[in-house]
Amino acid sequence: MAMPIEMTKPSIRVLMSPDAPPSALRQLTYGMEEEGIPWEQGTKEGADALNLAWEAAQASRLEVGLGLDRQFAVLHYAKLDQDRPLYRVPARQAGQVRALGANAARLVKKLPLKPLD
Repeated sequence: MAMPIEMTKPSIRVLMSPDAPPSALRQLTYGMEEEGIPWEQGTKEGADALNLAWEAAQASRLEVGLGLDRQFAVLHYAKLDQDRPLYRVPARQAGQVRALGANAARLVKKLPLKPLD
């Protein structure tokens, strides 16, 4: 018997904790939208930004995930070790969080990443 094919479009997955700042999510999405890469967002209880990012990367057909909690925004790639994300930035640093979203999209497009300082 054939297995149903998941028909989700390729996109960057964003997983966030319920207490993540909405302003940080906005900045992440602005960064991805600037680069023209689609994203989808979900919420999950009981995990930190690192674990959320890794889980998101594993679930993404593009193998790129972002995690967001009250303190941090994390960019992860599915082929990396779970405890070794590409970037972790403070969730309240709007410019860095926006650049992190852009870098998630640039990773998909295989373009050079933006500096986060």
